[in-house]
Amino acid sequence: MLDYKLYYWDLPFRGNFIQLFLEEVEAGYQHCDAGDIYPQKSLKIKNPGMASPYLYECKSKTYFAQMPACLMHLGREYDYLPKRSETHTLALKTILDCNDVLVEITNYNGSTMWTKNEWELFRYSRLSDWMKIFEKTGRDHGLKGGSGNGSGFLLGSRLSVADIATAALFGTMVYSFPALEEDLREHAPRVAGLCWRVESRPNIKPFLQAQREENGRGYCGGQIEESLREIVGR
Repeated sequence: MLDYKLYYWDLPFRGNFIQLFLEEVEAGYQHCDAGDIYPQKSLKIKNPGMASPYLYECKSKTYFAQMPACLMHLGREYDYLPKRSETHTLALKTILDCNDVLVEITNYNGSTMWTKNEWELFRYSRLSDWMKIFEKTGRDHGLKGGSGNGSGFLLGSRLSVADIATAALFGTMVYSFPALEEDLREHAPRVAGLCWRVESRPNIKPFLQAQREENGRGYCGGQIEESLREIVGR
């Protein structure tokens, strides 16, 4: 039975935040091309958004737009949100932080292409600080260890939507750009371990293996990705 339709391109970037969650909870979903809605029909759907991803919930016949809103909705539906008010708010904050990092790593959605000097300033200041923010959040809530031997989660004792979002952000980033893996291990070793453990979960691992076999190290596509690859490396 089909529970959802996800409208996004055949690249991980923002789409994987939602796909990893749907895979984790074993939801029945269909991946649809973003062009089925964007841009011609984007203003014709209920609850329109500026761009994909769009998530269509079959049971309610409702569209959701904006990756953070989609994840928060799914988190409520499947009980993947923390119970305490503080950590519930931190889950939203974490997803919004992820979205901010995506905007920044693409140089504000490709408003300009990266130059070497601009990239290095971002990589060794803003990006490293973002990694440290996630690391401190996890450390403050019991996240321990590193790759292969860690324990705990970003916001407490059980897996939440915040963990899936964090893995979708940094796991995808370092797979697509292996040069950044050393940065993550230096500035956020516990987060690196968390990403590895989330990506190794039984419902998520086969999905990622199939996706990576099909798309290689593809990230966000187009001129934005080409600019990143020229700076970060192939």
